[in-house]
Amino acid sequence: MRNHMKTTFGQEILTRKVVDAAGDLLGHLADFSVDMDTGDIVAILVVTESGLDPNELPWPTTDGLLAIPVEEVATIGSVIELSS
Repeated sequence: MRNHMKTTFGQEILTRKVVDAAGDLLGHLADFSVDMDTGDIVAILVVTESGLDPNELPWPTTDGLLAIPVEEVATIGSVIELSS
């Protein structure tokens, strides 16, 4: 049962909107980047909104996804809000 809850939570949070501190939509959560040694989430991977140029944003891209360090996440609710 415990593994099922983790899977459900993971599926529930994926595709949530990701907004910056001003409330502007950056995109939607696609995945997480995990440190394989510690198991810690180190970044959220975001599919950027069409019309946004990822090269103009302060974060790197990984396999076409914006890699935002987890330290930049302010809150996770119905949307994921960044601190900057």
